[in-house]
Amino acid sequence: MTLLSDIISASANLHHSNHLPSDEYDRRIRDLVEYFRRLQKTEALDSFANDESFLDPLLGATLVKDAMLRLDPSCAVFTSSHLLLVRLCLQARAYSCALPVLNKQICHFPISRGRPSSDSSVLCADNGLGVSFMTEASGVSSKLSYRDYLQYFLYGGMVYMALKEWRNALHFLGIVISTPGTSSVSLIMVEAYKKWVLVGLLENGRLCPPPSITTPHVVKVYQSLARPYISLAHAFERGDLKRLNAEIDAAKKIWCADNNLGLVSQVVGAFFGQTVIKLGKTFAALTMADLSKQVFPSPVCAELTGSAVSSLVMSSALNATLVETKDHAEASMLRFSSIHSLPHLSRELDLQSQLKQEMRLMETLVIHLGETNNNLGLSDEYVDSLHKGQVWSGSSEINPIVAGEAGLEMDEDLMGDMS
Repeated sequence: MTLLSDIISASANLHHSNHLPSDEYDRRIRDLVEYFRRLQKTEALDSFANDESFLDPLLGATLVKDAMLRLDPSCAVFTSSHLLLVRLCLQARAYSCALPVLNKQICHFPISRGRPSSDSSVLCADNGLGVSFMTEASGVSSKLSYRDYLQYFLYGGMVYMALKEWRNALHFLGIVISTPGTSSVSLIMVEAYKKWVLVGLLENGRLCPPPSITTPHVVKVYQSLARPYISLAHAFERGDLKRLNAEIDAAKKIWCADNNLGLVSQVVGAFFGQTVIKLGKTFAALTMADLSKQVFPSPVCAELTGSAVSSLVMSSALNATLVETKDHAEASMLRFSSIHSLPHLSRELDLQSQLKQEMRLMETLVIHLGETNNNLGLSDEYVDSLHKGQVWSGSSEINPIVAGEAGLEMDEDLMGDMS
């Protein structure tokens, strides 16, 4: 354990260096990082490599998450650590551990500055927004690719699926399937679309169309490569339980090969709930006996139906009241409620909460939009346009956003440096 003691001792030295100037503290941090990098190239770590008790996966995910939030609390700059974190959390099944980062809005990618900025290059200094110091030269992220970007949102969607946060999962999957590409769709995008179909059934009870920005030819490719999923969704939408089970049995090997068998099983469980919710739009009330006949083509145990309905009502997935009778379970009555009959105060509180969340999101976006404008003003392309006289003469201030209108031409798309 001598090596482990040396590592702990080297790391502990930084805990007593908070009084040092930023540049000296930064130098010590970099020396420590270089020390760890040298250790990776030695055989001294081999004894720990296969020792699961030395570093739990869960512990690794926690360390990465804490380091990311300490370096940049906003987590607004996409780095390789984002992808590392969601991978660790999926492997350790520590899904909630990823939420403090997943719930943050990504607004930037690490940039390369054409000119030195006025911000300090010392990471431990007070730099404000992370985009000001998280550059390609800072070393806080390994080189990113287009694939890394897609994988992060796919894995993030899988984390939300595990937590049954279907709406957030749809948001992340929607980013993947609508991402523009220079060629045909990638396997990652096809995988995301297959999960998109299933999660859409779980959240909305229907086959959700891809985001509107998805090009038509890409949608056709998705539908061509995910035909079993589309057929499953159509059976679900029609309320045909017999057909739904037939589609599931026919493509069981596909669900397993795609690692989507768990989602498909949940779709079967959601079929009953979605069907009952749809009945609420037609009927004001139904007995348990009538409800079973409406939902299932074959006789079903009344107690089982009552238990499933109770779960829907208690989880607020169904706006209804279950009136039970002790004498005869099938005589129990389910009375559907309109959304307008819900308590006024409850609706107001929900709306107020949503508005506050949207306001916080807009404030975050405005802050990062201003930082993006500043970065565009420092870019090589914009500086070149100034030298070529491609801006309006006599202007004391130039808005970087209008640089394109002033003659600035981009040879590559916004993602070109990640491909």
